[in-house]
Amino acid sequence: MGSIHEDKKIITVEEEDTIWSWNTDLPPTPDRTIAQVFSAQVVESPDALAVEAPDGTLTYAQLDNYSTRLALHLRTTLSNVMSDEVVPICFDKSIWLVVCMMAVSKAGMAYTTFDPNNPTERLHACLRIVNPRVILAEEKYKERFSDFPGNIVANLIDICSNPSDGEIIKTDLPVGLPSDLAYVCFTSGSTGLPKAVQHTQSSAVSNVVHGHGHQANSRILNFASQAFAASIVTTLKTLCNGGLIVLPPERERMGGIANFITKKGITRTVLTPTVMSMLKPEDVQCLEALLVGGEPVSKQLIDIWAPHLTLIEAIGMTEGVSIANIMDTSGKKTRARQYKTGCAWIVDPDDTNTLVPIGATGELLFEGPALFQGYRDDPEANSKAFVEELPLWAKKRGENRPKRLFRTGDLAKYVEDGVVQIVGRKDTRVKLYGQRFELGEVEKAMMDCLPSGASVAAEIVKPTSDNGPMLVAFIHGLSTNFSQEMKRLRERMTVSLPGYMVPRGFVELQDRPLNPSGKLDRKLLRQRAAEMPLVELIQHTGSSDKAAPVTSQEKTMQHLWATVLGLPSDYIGLEDDFFFLGGDSLHCIKLIAEARKENASLSIEDILEHRTLQAMSAAASFGVKEKSSTIDNGDRSSTLIAIATGIPEENIEHIALATDWQAWCIGQGLLNSHGWHDYMIFKFSKALHLDRLRKTCQQLVERHAILRTVFFVKAKKAFQVILKPEAYPFQFTVQQSGGEEIDELVKTTIQKDIKRDTKLGDPLVAFTLIEDPKNATQQLIFRISHAQYDAISLNKLWRSLEALYRMEPLEVVPFTEFCQEASLTHADSESFWKERLANSSMTEVRSHTRPSVDCPVDSVVKRKIPLVDLKAAGFTSATAVLASWSVVLSKLTARDSVVFGYLISGRHLPIPGISDVLGPCMNVLPMRADISPTAETSSLLNSVQSNYLKSLQHGHLGHYHIIENCTSWPRWTRFSTIVNHLSFEMAEPPFSGIGECAFSILEPEHDKSDLWLQTMARGQELEIELRYSAKAFPEDWVAMVTDYFVQVYEQLPHMLECRLAKNLPLLGTTLLQNDGIAHQHQVEEASAPSVEQSKALEELVLTCWESVLGTEFRSHAGFTYATPFYEIWGNNIGAAALASEYHKRGVQVSCEQVLEHPSVGETVAYLLLREKSTTMQDN
Repeated sequence: MGSIHEDKKIITVEEEDTIWSWNTDLPPTPDRTIAQVFSAQVVESPDALAVEAPDGTLTYAQLDNYSTRLALHLRTTLSNVMSDEVVPICFDKSIWLVVCMMAVSKAGMAYTTFDPNNPTERLHACLRIVNPRVILAEEKYKERFSDFPGNIVANLIDICSNPSDGEIIKTDLPVGLPSDLAYVCFTSGSTGLPKAVQHTQSSAVSNVVHGHGHQANSRILNFASQAFAASIVTTLKTLCNGGLIVLPPERERMGGIANFITKKGITRTVLTPTVMSMLKPEDVQCLEALLVGGEPVSKQLIDIWAPHLTLIEAIGMTEGVSIANIMDTSGKKTRARQYKTGCAWIVDPDDTNTLVPIGATGELLFEGPALFQGYRDDPEANSKAFVEELPLWAKKRGENRPKRLFRTGDLAKYVEDGVVQIVGRKDTRVKLYGQRFELGEVEKAMMDCLPSGASVAAEIVKPTSDNGPMLVAFIHGLSTNFSQEMKRLRERMTVSLPGYMVPRGFVELQDRPLNPSGKLDRKLLRQRAAEMPLVELIQHTGSSDKAAPVTSQEKTMQHLWATVLGLPSDYIGLEDDFFFLGGDSLHCIKLIAEARKENASLSIEDILEHRTLQAMSAAASFGVKEKSSTIDNGDRSSTLIAIATGIPEENIEHIALATDWQAWCIGQGLLNSHGWHDYMIFKFSKALHLDRLRKTCQQLVERHAILRTVFFVKAKKAFQVILKPEAYPFQFTVQQSGGEEIDELVKTTIQKDIKRDTKLGDPLVAFTLIEDPKNATQQLIFRISHAQYDAISLNKLWRSLEALYRMEPLEVVPFTEFCQEASLTHADSESFWKERLANSSMTEVRSHTRPSVDCPVDSVVKRKIPLVDLKAAGFTSATAVLASWSVVLSKLTARDSVVFGYLISGRHLPIPGISDVLGPCMNVLPMRADISPTAETSSLLNSVQSNYLKSLQHGHLGHYHIIENCTSWPRWTRFSTIVNHLSFEMAEPPFSGIGECAFSILEPEHDKSDLWLQTMARGQELEIELRYSAKAFPEDWVAMVTDYFVQVYEQLPHMLECRLAKNLPLLGTTLLQNDGIAHQHQVEEASAPSVEQSKALEELVLTCWESVLGTEFRSHAGFTYATPFYEIWGNNIGAAALASEYHKRGVQVSCEQVLEHPSVGETVAYLLLREKSTTMQDN
C-alpha cells in the first residue's frame, strides 16, 4: 500500500488514452421499470417456475397474480402513495418474500428487505430511517414491530387468494417511472447508525437486464441474507430473465449447502470466499457458474475452482458498482471477459482530479446508470460519496463526462489489459466473512455498553496462530474486572448488532499508542494483536471454570470445537459458550460439517439452543451413520428371509419399518372396501403420445422408491420393502371405449379394480389409460395407496410426472430418511404422551367393543362460513377448529375431558429436505382437551394451542405406538372422531404446459372413523365437511352436530373473556344412541379345541399367530384361546397379516373373516365348521 503515498508517478498521455479507450462506451440509462421487465417475462413464460422455496413453488404466472393482488391491496389501503415511500419486508426465505418484493414494485413504492435473524434493535434503527406507513411481515415476526405506529400486514395468503380478476386489477396499478425509487438496502455507517442505500427503477433495471446465466432453465441459488443487496439483485436478475430463483431453508443454508446445491440442481450462485472454501468442486458438479465476492479471492481458491466451472469475481453490488471478472480455466482475467454496468476510473486517493498510472494503486471511482441514487436523508454522506463536478482530467480532454462519479472507497488498480482489481479499503469500512461494515458502528456500540471513562477501538486482525481474520476490540481505561466486563459487553452487543459485528477477541490496553499526528496508532494495535496467541485474545470470553469433559461425547464435541474455532482442546471447558469463544454463523456451518465427519448429527437449532459444551454434547446425536436402516442389524438378515417370502434377496433395495400411518392404510386397503387405495384420474383434453406416457409412468416408479414399496408383517412389526426398479412388476394397461362414454368406462374400471383380490405384499401402484379414439381424448387412472403419499407430496408427485414426460431432470428425496427418524423411540416422547393421556379414555360418539369395519364413511354434510380471525388474540385458525370440536364433543358426551384425533403433516422433523420428501409423512395424534364450564374461552384456546405445539415435538411416535405404550386403553382403540384442518391449497395438476388437464381423486368408501371433520381455510372462508356413515348415523343428526360446530366456531371471537357455560349455544339434543344402528359383534367364550375339532387346524392357527404376533404371544396377560388377536396387537394390519399367513398355507380367509373370528378358538371352530360344510356339500 506504500505506493499510494510514496514514489507517486505521473500518468503519461499514452496511459490516459488507453484508460479512456477502456471507458468509451457508457451503457444507456434504461427507460423501463422492474415491474415492466418482469411483466414481459411473465408473458413469455407464464408456466415456467419462477420461485422455489422451503414453503413451496410459484410459476411466473402465479407470482404475477399474487403480487398483483397484494399490490392492489397496498394501493387501496394507503392514501396518497408517493414513489419514494419505502415498505419494509420481514420474512424468512420463502415464496412470500419474493411476492412482497414484486408487489411493492407494482404498487409504485420501494421496499427494503429485513433479515429476521438480525437483532430487533437493528431493525428498529432501519425503520426510523425510512419511516414507513406499512410493514409486510411474517406472522411470527409481527411482535417485533409491536411499537410501530403504522399498519403491519401479515395475512398474505388471504390477500393473495382474493377472488378478484387478476387482469382487471392490473389496470388500477400505476405505470411507474424509471426515476422512481425501487429498493433500499442498508449498509454500516461510520456514525454508528446504518445508512440507507437507495436504488431507482432505472438503476435496478441496469443491474439485471444483462441476464447471461439467469435465463430459462437456469436454477439460481440465493444464498445471501435477504438484507443484503446481493440477495435483491440476484432475485431480480433471475426473475427478469426467465430463470428460477431457489431460496434455501435456514437449516440447509447453515448446515448442508453442498447437498442442497446438488439436490436442487443449482446452476449458478453467489458466495463469499469463506463459504466457497468449505466446498469442493466435486461436491457441487451441477454448478455451471460461481460468482464470488465480498472478500478478496485467494489464488489457491481460484486454482481449485477455475478449471471446473465459470468462476466470476464480483465487485460491488450494494451501491451498484457492478464489475464482474470472468476467469478462464486457468484463472486468468481479461478485459474481454470483464462485464461492467458502467465505467471504472482509478484516481489519487487524496485528489479525485488526478488519474493514477496503469498498475498503480488508487481509489476506484465508478460511473454508470446502475449506480444508486444516494443515501436516504443523509446529505453529508452523499457529498462525501459523489463527485458531482467534471474532473480536471476530463475537462482538459474536452470531454463532457463523467459528471457524476461514486467514490467507492476501494483501493484498486488496472491489471492486464484493463481489468480492475481490488486491493483493499481506503477508509475504516471493512469486510469480514463477506459482510461490509464500519468499525465506527462497532466502536459506538461498545461505548454504549461500557462504563464512562473507557476508550475503545475495533480492528480486523489476522493472528499468526489462526487461519482467518477476526474482529478484535481494544479497550483502555476500565477500572472494573476486565474479564467479567468483556463477557457482559459481548452479551449486550449481541442484542444490538449482527453476529459478524460482535468482536471475538478483546485486548486490555494499559496505554493508547499514538502516531506522529497524535491519532491512535491503529496499525500498531493490529500488529500487537496479530502477534498474540489466539487463546490470549479470547481468554476474556471463556468460562473461568475449565471443567474437563468426561464422557466420550463431550470429548468428541470438545475436539470439534477446537477444530472449528482454532483453539487448543484443553482450553475448552464444559461450561464454555460456543459463541463467547468466538463462534458465529460461519463457524456453525463448519461445526455441523465437522460433526458429520465424526458420525455425529448436529442441527443449527442444537447449536443455538445449547450453547455450552456440556449442553451441546447432550443435544447432539452420535453414531448416526450406523443407522443405515430403520431396522437393527440383527434383524436385517432374518427379516430378508422371514418376511420377504418369495422375493429373492437380490431384488430388495431397502427394508425399513413402516410408519403407523402406513400400517393403518395398508390394513384398511386389504379389507373388501379397499380403503386408502386411491385413484388419481387425469383427464387430458388432447391425447398424449402413448409410448412416451407409458415410459413416463414407468420412470416415475423407477425414480421414486416409495412407489416400488410393498408391505409385510413379522412379529408385531410392519415392514416396508422397497424393490429394485428391475424387480418391481410395473403395471400399465390400455383400454379403448367402444362407444360408451369415457367417464362411465373410467368408473366401471375403478369399481372393478376395487373388487380385485389382494393380499399383503402385493404391488400397490398401477396405471390404466382409457382412450376415446372418437374424440381424441384420454384419461389416465393412477392407483396408489395413501401409504405412499400425502397431500403435501402430491405436488411433488405431479411435477415429477410432468418433468419426466418433458424429459427434464428430476430431484428425489427418499422417504426412507423420514422413516428412519420417525422410527426412533425417544423416552421423553413416551413420557410426554403418558403424562398427557393419563386417566383418559377415547371419547366415542358410537360405542365399540371391537374394531369396526362395517360402517364405511359414505356421506357428508357441508357448510361454508366466514373464517374466524383470532390472530390478534394470538391464536391460529387450526386452534379455533380444534377448540370448537372439543366443545362439540364435550356437549355430545357430557364429559369435561375429551380425546379425539387430529392429523399433522409430519414435516416438522429435523430432516434435510423434509419439505421435498415424496411419501406419507403425516400422522394422527391424540388431542386431549379439558372443558371447564367455569373457565374463560381464552383459557381453552390457550390450552389447545399449547398442547398442539408441544405435541409436534413428539409427533414422530405413531398413533398405534402411543395407544399401546402410553395409555391404558384397549390396544385396538381407534379414534372415534378425527379432525383434518387444511390451511394450504391443493396443487395444480401436471401437464399444464402440454395441454389442459382436469384432475380428481377417488377414495373408496371405508370405515376410517365414526366422524371425520375436514376443514379448509380458503381465502376469507372456512369450508367444513363432516363425513360419516349413513349406516351409523341419520343425516339430520349429523347436520345438527355440524351446525352446532359452526355456532361454537363463530362465537369464539365474541367470548374470549367469557365463561364457556354462560355463552355457548345449547346443543338441543344429546349424543345419538347406537342401539340398532350398527351390528355389534360380541366375542363369545370359546373353549380349547378338542381332538375332534382337529389338532391340525389348531396347529395351523397357532403357527400363523406366532408369525404375526411373535412367539411370545402366549405370555400376554390373561391369554386364553378366547383372546382376540387385536388385544395382543392393536394394529389393524394384523388382520391382513393373519389372512396372508393363512393364505400361504392354503387356507383362504379374508380380513373381515379374521376380524369376525378373532381368537384362536373362534378361528379353529370357524375353519372346522367350514370344512364340515364343504364335506356335506360334496356328499
